[in-house]
Amino acid sequence: MPYIAYGFVDGGYLRKLAENVRKPLVSPRRLVDRVVLSPNIQSWCSDPMTHRNVALARVIYYDARPDDDSEVEQDIKDYWDAIELLQDTELGFGSTRGGTKKRPPRQKGVDTLIAVDMLVGAFTKLFSVAVLVAGDADFVPVVNEVKRRGVMVAVAAAQDSLSDDLKRAADRFFRIDLLSEADFPALQVEGRSWKTV
Repeated sequence: MPYIAYGFVDGGYLRKLAENVRKPLVSPRRLVDRVVLSPNIQSWCSDPMTHRNVALARVIYYDARPDDDSEVEQDIKDYWDAIELLQDTELGFGSTRGGTKKRPPRQKGVDTLIAVDMLVGAFTKLFSVAVLVAGDADFVPVVNEVKRRGVMVAVAAAQDSLSDDLKRAADRFFRIDLLSEADFPALQVEGRSWKTV
């Protein structure tokens, strides 16, 4: 029986990566599936007879949403709707706060939601492998605690936006090549994709 993997995706992080390289917004399900199917992950406690050791059960895509939905661009709402329709994928929302003419609003609560879901899943043995798509060093304590619960933690991130401490804390690291369609797959629904620029 394969080990069960859950994906925890920081949507703001992925949107920023897409914006930086002027690529369409990503399919979080396809991205996490690629990470889970990589030899780097499949080799963890592998069974030499089957060569497939880890199965992706669920992906949770986290993002921030303002209290007033009229402040969200329609394209982003459509993108969230498309993500929600992906198989075995769900959305988790924090909020946005602040913002001035000089500074955009900031995400609040997204990292906390990710941390709580990872910890609860690890404590309840919901999964054996956690795939975290993020680059922020704030996740290091969470990663360390989840590992102490016997869960293998893989971090997927672009090399130049990844904290060295988070990379060291992870059991496995999957480098997202932002120029590769396989590593950074656009979300396409009926021929439509979403851009940030």
